[in-house]
Amino acid sequence: MYRLIMFDINGTLIKRDSRTDLPFEHAVNQLLNITNALEGVNTSARSDKDVLMEILQKHGFEFSESLWQEFLVLYRKQLEAFKDTDVWRENSTAVSFVKSLQEKGYPMVLITGELSIGAEYKLSKLGIWNCFATGGYGEDGLKRFDIAETALRKAKEHYGTDFEDITIIGDTILDIKTARHLGAKVISITTGSNTRDELAEHEPDMIIDGFEEVGDSLQ
Repeated sequence: MYRLIMFDINGTLIKRDSRTDLPFEHAVNQLLNITNALEGVNTSARSDKDVLMEILQKHGFEFSESLWQEFLVLYRKQLEAFKDTDVWRENSTAVSFVKSLQEKGYPMVLITGELSIGAEYKLSKLGIWNCFATGGYGEDGLKRFDIAETALRKAKEHYGTDFEDITIIGDTILDIKTARHLGAKVISITTGSNTRDELAEHEPDMIIDGFEEVGDSLQ
């Protein structure tokens, strides 16, 4: 089967609310010895590294590789501390949808600003991490287009083929723009940071409120 399905994580597979980014926020708070690190910072559809760089600048710190490595250690500890809590919950019927696509043999990869370690913790909690062959993650680029290009390259290398069709599933306007950048179709789900009307203005191929609405459209 030569249709590649590319998924966003937060707001798409994972329910997005004030708890979703707690491990990341706690790690940044510890790194900089501050509180409410994410206050006033828009994290939607951005890479974790890009977000951290904005926070550092906001609080008068200069980004460095040593500071980044220190953050990664703290972030891993926070992910481990939160792994048995309810901060990461299934969005819509994401789990059954992803597993049904896997059973049908669809190649699936991730496009996310999430670092791969965060993606693994989140999707392992849902039991679907192993459904994705590879992905483009927050360490693969600061901006979404770079991450998406990396995800597609990895997918082609993993499966040993180009793809006749590509579909991106995500919750933001940037996911639509990313799909167009890759020459892909796009399914927008209304469970994230952009409203149905905002998504519709950018003319995705399909808008859904839940994954059960996809039906046979991927056939």
